[in-house]
Order: sequence, then C-alpha cells, then structure tokens
Amino acid sequence: MLLEGNEHPSSTEDKVVLIVDDDRDIGEILQKIILEQTNYRVVWIAESELTLDVAPYLKPSVMLLDYMLPDMLGLELYDRLQERENMRGIPTVLISARASLPLDQLRERGIYLLRKPFEMDTLLDILAELIV
Repeated sequence: MLLEGNEHPSSTEDKVVLIVDDDRDIGEILQKIILEQTNYRVVWIAESELTLDVAPYLKPSVMLLDYMLPDMLGLELYDRLQERENMRGIPTVLISARASLPLDQLRERGIYLLRKPFEMDTLLDILAELIV
C-alpha cells in the first residue's frame, strides 16, 4: 500500500486474515468477500508447508484453516504453527464440512469451528469479534 503525504492506514488495514485452504474456489471466494466487505488485508495460501514458512512473517490477526488439507490436517498445522513464538495465541477458525470432528481437541486449543456451508455474514461477524 502506498501512502501519500500525512495519510495513515486505519487500524483495520493493519490486520491480516490468513486463509489456508487447498480448494481454489473456496480460497478465492473467501478472499474476495473479506476484501470487499472489510478493511482487512487477506492472504490465501493453498499449501500447509508454505503456510509454515510464510505465516510467521505475515503476523496474521486471525487464521481460517481448512480441516482437510492434502499434507496434514488443519489441527496439525495449527499445532505446528503454535511451536513458533510469534504465532501463539492467534485466534483461529477451523472450517470444515466433515460431520465428525475432534470437538474436544478444538475446545482445548480454543479454536472456533465454522461448518460448511456457512453464511458469509456469519464469517464476517466472527472476524469482527476476533480481530481486535
């Protein structure tokens, strides 16, 4: 973002939403709607290994993780990200269409669950609540 003169970004423009989903259609739709409806910056990554490399540098304000990723489950990705000091405590929403999920493990980690299909307004409300 290029700033001119004495302009300063609003506080929401500093906030990054990290989307990790291997489904291109879902990733692009989420990214497009969040960008259109909020002032947050959005980064969509389709690969869990790339997420492990890049996420600490992005310093996301919130993460949206798909549960079923090709290389690992979203929960495993979350745990591996938590091993990095600057990634600890980032609010995380697990997105899944699966009927059975390890709800007790999500609760233990403080991870929010959003079941597919969901209303975009619901997601936007969750983001507004989690991003401070």
